[in-house]
Amino acid sequence: MTIRIVTDSSGDLPPDLVEKHQITVLPCYVVVNDQEYKDGVDIQADDFYQRLQTESRTPTTSQPTAADFQEVYERLLGQGDQVISIHLSAKLSGTLNSAHQAKAALDDNPAIEIIDSGLASIALGLAVLDAAILVEKGGSHEEIADKVRQGLLSHHALFSLDTLEYLQKGGRIGKAQAFLGSMLSVKPILRLQDGEVHPVERPRNRDRALRRLVELAQDLGPVRRLAVIHSTDPQRMGALKQELTGLLPADQIIEARFGSTLGTYTGPDALGVAITQAG
Repeated sequence: MTIRIVTDSSGDLPPDLVEKHQITVLPCYVVVNDQEYKDGVDIQADDFYQRLQTESRTPTTSQPTAADFQEVYERLLGQGDQVISIHLSAKLSGTLNSAHQAKAALDDNPAIEIIDSGLASIALGLAVLDAAILVEKGGSHEEIADKVRQGLLSHHALFSLDTLEYLQKGGRIGKAQAFLGSMLSVKPILRLQDGEVHPVERPRNRDRALRRLVELAQDLGPVRRLAVIHSTDPQRMGALKQELTGLLPADQIIEARFGSTLGTYTGPDALGVAITQAG
């Protein structure tokens, strides 16, 4: 009996890793100018960010529906598979609720394990990657789900935004509200903590923000997995990656991009790092 890992597109995992580890990704939805798109399926990042900066109305997002989840769960269960379904923090999205509704519609089938990661973006992606690698190493459905839950606190994410405008408009600003009203030139650094967005620092320019991301990441070492992520500036992400090679060799650092789901809130020129701590 095969164990299959299911997640949603807010995890921002690069497609090559999704394919390599046979991860099932349910797309979230993004609405641009009253037109609904499946993240990463009907709309790609380049098109999304171009429209984000030119359309008059701010895009909105919505989670995969219970019916979306039920369709995937039924297909996998019908193949004789067991499912570990790992998703965006319940404090940030209703995605987890859709998953639970789908499981309930399937008589709470015990072959489905649903996990609230308490994470978002590539930090969620790293937790999903951990789960997929655990599956490849072998173990029971319940054992692997338990190990994933036990390891969630080892995943950390730090993000530098060019502006809080998109996070505020999208209603996901959380405790970063404390940074509103500060001088316009700051490039706020945020972290995921307890399933929510928390403020960290307010560097005054992009160079300082990048340096602080590196220093804050180094404080979380030693690491066993590391990812860098950007929305619209791959060169800057490359510079961040190079500065982090003291934590892991460059060829072991994952490069990712904020898709349209997270990009709705991070906006253009966002940069981030996610870490899985060793030990």
